[in-house]
Amino acid sequence: MTVERLQGVSLADGHTLQRYWQSTPVILEQAVDVSALVPDTETLIQILTETDLPSRFLTGVEGSPFTLEHGPFKSFSVPKTPWTALIHALEHLFPEYNQIRQSMTWLPHWRFEDCMLSWASIDGSVGRHYDQFSVFLIQLNGRRQWEIGPRATDETPMVANQPIALVEPQEPITTWIANPGDVLYLPPNMIHHGVSLDPDCMTLSLGFRAPDAGALLEGALETLDSHQQQIRFDDAGRSMNGAPAEILESDLQKAKEAIMRYLDEPHVLEHLLATRVTAPYLEIDPAQEIDEQDIDPMITSVTQWELDPGCRMAYVKQTLYVNGERIGDQTPSELLHLANTRTIQSGDIRKLEGLWRDTIVDLIRTESLVPSENDGT
Repeated sequence: MTVERLQGVSLADGHTLQRYWQSTPVILEQAVDVSALVPDTETLIQILTETDLPSRFLTGVEGSPFTLEHGPFKSFSVPKTPWTALIHALEHLFPEYNQIRQSMTWLPHWRFEDCMLSWASIDGSVGRHYDQFSVFLIQLNGRRQWEIGPRATDETPMVANQPIALVEPQEPITTWIANPGDVLYLPPNMIHHGVSLDPDCMTLSLGFRAPDAGALLEGALETLDSHQQQIRFDDAGRSMNGAPAEILESDLQKAKEAIMRYLDEPHVLEHLLATRVTAPYLEIDPAQEIDEQDIDPMITSVTQWELDPGCRMAYVKQTLYVNGERIGDQTPSELLHLANTRTIQSGDIRKLEGLWRDTIVDLIRTESLVPSENDGT
């Protein structure tokens, strides 16, 4: 395997990037204009110490023990040893980060997980590891040296006695230095090791959720309780062979058939996937819920609304799911448009009735739907 280097390819270029998605790493040189994307360090310290955004602080280098602390932090001071601060879900605070992922319309919105920033000192690193999901790594400030590959397998040796999952050093496929504006795409299970070469090295990570089978089956167990028709193991016509305590291969097949019959029930698989992928990455309570009596005047005074970055919305055929909940079927076109574009006009809101208007009102009340920044009101 070789890692291609492409120039003149933006993150919005799905025609090009779909060839690499979920399969092959690729380097995009000068793919993003980062001039307005670099946060100042004082802001990052405030986020680490004054917000509840998930964060971690690591010290260490490859070949020695790492230390790991979880935020929020009462105070923040950097040690003399190489360090890295990781801050998740920054799309909640930086609209420009949210705009990057929304520009990638060749991927469904529900695939997106969060924007994480890695802020590091010289030689700072999170160690050699791999992720089980796709990630785009955008270099914002300073330089970072990457060792990329190989792909992890079940036999990949792990490093013992570390607070994070690290793999043993091995020969990479390629080594590359990322400069501001460069992007590295990594598919799942691709080993990588990034080391900061400059002070205040900042790398923005766009991660994409990929629900595992176990999580989906967990959801199946939750829905079984409310399912009217219980689908059970059935071994009619059972053969007489086998010892009294033996579970036969045919029994395993019958169990599998029972599970498949359940998944084939109307809307079950749809519900399992849609509720999982629309579950919010963070449960953030609004600073102050809006009184319902104030919402109609707001709809009158505002021209356009947009979904908060933390709000997840998707649909299957015409059944709408919002923030992990099934809303209803036969969804009106106005709400399908909102799901696809993440914006809605007040004129379209006024066309809605019943459940669908209540849905919009609830989104406004909880600040999941807010006036667009460019509304001009």
